[in-house]
Order: sequence, then structure tokens, then C-alpha cells
Amino acid sequence: MWKRIYNPLSLFIPPQVKDAFEKDLRASILAGMFLAFTSPFISVIARKQLNANPFQLSFISAASGIGQFLTFYWGCLVRTRKDKVRMVTIPGAIARGIFLFMPIVYSINSFLLVILIYQIVSFISTPAYAEVIKLIYPDPLRGSLMGIVKMITNLVVIIATPIAGQLVSKLGFRWTFFIGSLFGILSSIVFSRMSLKGIAKEPDHNLHIKEALTIPFRDKVFGVYLAIFFLYGIGNWLSNPIYPIVLVDKLQATSFQVGLLSTFTSISASFSYALWGRYIDKNGPLHSLFVSFFIAIGVPLGYLLATTSSIFLFVCLSAIISGIVNAGVDLGVMGTILQLSPKDTIPNYMSLHSTLVGIRGIIGPFLGAFLYRFINASGVFSINIILILIGGFLMYRFCSSLE
Repeated sequence: MWKRIYNPLSLFIPPQVKDAFEKDLRASILAGMFLAFTSPFISVIARKQLNANPFQLSFISAASGIGQFLTFYWGCLVRTRKDKVRMVTIPGAIARGIFLFMPIVYSINSFLLVILIYQIVSFISTPAYAEVIKLIYPDPLRGSLMGIVKMITNLVVIIATPIAGQLVSKLGFRWTFFIGSLFGILSSIVFSRMSLKGIAKEPDHNLHIKEALTIPFRDKVFGVYLAIFFLYGIGNWLSNPIYPIVLVDKLQATSFQVGLLSTFTSISASFSYALWGRYIDKNGPLHSLFVSFFIAIGVPLGYLLATTSSIFLFVCLSAIISGIVNAGVDLGVMGTILQLSPKDTIPNYMSLHSTLVGIRGIIGPFLGAFLYRFINASGVFSINIILILIGGFLMYRFCSSLE
């Protein structure tokens, strides 16, 4: 099966990156299996089977923000480590291995604890992964190669998610998550075989956290980018804990339907990653960001329509649009940071970005749950749409100012 996937692709891959690309792709395929068996079901299971309240759903969303908030420290640490690959694989294996404990989870509090630990540990590898990608893929081809890897990963998610949905119904979420964890650990093992020999530089021991904190003030261009991205994203985090409430309480969605939504997102993301990769190589990553921002309006708009009509089709459209946006933002953020940051400070720029995402990820979900008490789901989604519009316009102006 692996040869059927890789051999046609290898015809288009430059010889100097074939080995790294193969390992990256194999690891990402296994990571796709892990994601398919876990991510689509977390919030819905918490609401439907463990009776999570809006605050607890907000905590699930905020857990990701907490993990990203802590990446600032890991970004500084990466620069003092020569073996960047280990900084990716060891935290990755530990984080995914947390789900091995899911069979003994029977309360919402223990469930939340597992999710929190997973999110905190998984983001340790984020700055190191950015630097590894910078090292193994040449600048002119990076967007396309990353797009291919992401596309194949999402195709795996498409195939595996319906299977995972059936397992959740038959085996329960505990053992489904356990199986997913095994795939995740294998993914880290495969990525650990990546070799940076001859391209990794000696570690830098001279960076201090206080110095890194001043980067947005010393690098005004990067500081403006961070501010715009923060504004755009805060609206999305407001809506995150409200989506499962609409799915479970308003639409009475089944596990199969939740898996279907994830499949729609993965399908659209798979095709979009390849297109966004080419678009970025041609027009630059900042272009992909402001285009993605404007497309993103369709995600909360679909849920807004669903709250007033109870029509499941609207959230299906939101799921499709979400895949397109996720692909554009994913590749766009990575490309933008690699473009704006000096080569010797990539982990610090990436960690600063993740830290601000973490701050909004901590504030946004709880603020969204609080607002939900007064303005309901439709009000939260409306605020989300307004903030996306503002963020998209500002990113367009920012991109134009750099041309």
C-alpha cells in the first residue's frame, strides 16, 4: 500500500529531499490515523456521553490554548539542542501515548485531564518541527511539498474517520482512542528516523527568554502580523465551545454524523492543501492568509443558519469550508513565519506565534461560553463573523504594504 502511494509521488520529488519526504509522509499518514480515531469525537463525547457543561466544553478548547501558550519556552529551548528531530518525536510520542489511559476514564474530570495533558505535551514539538521543515525542504518547493504531505494525511483521515465512528459506536470511545494512540506513537517512531546530518547547525546557547520577548517590538513587521492574526483568531475561539452544543442539543447529531462532518472537512482539506501549496509558492504565504480569512466567514455562518433552521446541511457546508480554511491557514502560517523570521530565530518566531494563539485560546472559549449565556449561539457566531471580516481586511492591507 505504501509503495502505491509513494512511488507515483517520487517522480515529482527532487532527489535531495526524497528520503526526508518519504519519512515525513509515512509519519504523517500514521498521524492521520491517530487524528481520525480521536479528534473528531472529543467535544461531542464530552457533551453526549459525559454530560459536559458549556464551561467544561470551553476547557476542552482552552486546553489547546494552554498548550500553545507554553510553546514560548520550548522555542527558546530548541535553539540549545542540536538534535531537533528528538525535540519533535519524544514529546509527540508521549502526548499521543496519553490516550492509552483512556480505557480507565469514566468521569468528565478525568477526561478533561487527559485532554489537557495531551495538548500541553504535544505543543512542545511545534517550534522544533518548524525548524526541521525549514531544514529539509528548499524554499522554492516547501509549500508544494508540505501541501502534498498534508493532502495525503487528510486522505487517510477521510478513509479512517468513518471506521473510527463505527468503532466508537461498537467498542466505545475509550478503546477507539486507545487504538488511535498506538498509531500516534508509531508516527513519532517513524519520524525519529529522519536524519539532519550535514544540514543541522551547531546549537546556539546565547538566546535569553527576555531577549526573545522583545522580538515583536524590535521586528515591527512581525509584531503587526501577530496582532492581526490574534484579532482574526479570537472570534474563532469564541465559537469553538458552542459548535458541539449546537450539534448535540440543537441538531441531535449522532456519532456517525459527527464523523461525517470530519470526513467532509478532511476531503476539502486534502484537495485544498495541494492547491494552497502551489498558490503559496506562486503568490506567497501572506496572500493565502488573507484569502483564507475571508473564506472562513462561511464556517460560523453555516452554524448560525443551523441554529435558526435546524438543518444539518448548513453545518455540512461549514465543515467543507473549514477544511479549505484550515489548509490555507496551516500552510500560510508556517510559510509566513519562515519568511518573516531570520534563519537562526525560527523556533522563537514560531513559539511567539503559538504563544499568542495560546493566549487567545485560553481567553476565547471561556469568553464564548460566558457570552452564550446572554446572547445565545447566534450572537456568538455573529461576533465571530465580524471579527473575521476585520481581520481579513487588515491582513489584506498588511500584505499589500509589504509588496
